[in-house]
Amino acid sequence: MPKADRISPEGVRFLQEPHLANFATVSANGRPQVTPVWVDVEDDGSHVLINTADGRVKDLNVAQDPRVALSVVDDQNLQKTIQVQGTIVERRKAGAVEHINKLSHKYNGRDYTFNTPSDAEARVIFRIQPDYVIERNI
Repeated sequence: MPKADRISPEGVRFLQEPHLANFATVSANGRPQVTPVWVDVEDDGSHVLINTADGRVKDLNVAQDPRVALSVVDDQNLQKTIQVQGTIVERRKAGAVEHINKLSHKYNGRDYTFNTPSDAEARVIFRIQPDYVIERNI
């Protein structure tokens, strides 16, 4: 059960597979807030990427406190997990629509279609720098 401050090459491969992450933020009143999300990772394991809509609860939470955590479990092997605690070091809109389409192809095999042009969401990418990583059976 090695602990590190970046995702290992094996962990990167695991996060490139379509596993859901439970993403935790801290609300203004100090309570944790957890949301299941699609997850992405930079190829070198240095940052985890989460895509969300501008103005959602998790977005509002990280504006006040950039500390986050996520947990990913392989639904085919429940002993295979990655846990990450880290800090959002970048919140960007540039490339976020393309990124949500990339994630949708990873998880659904098609472009992101949960909204229509008339109610399109502004998208943002959270770039998370891991401070603490635990990988089990990866």
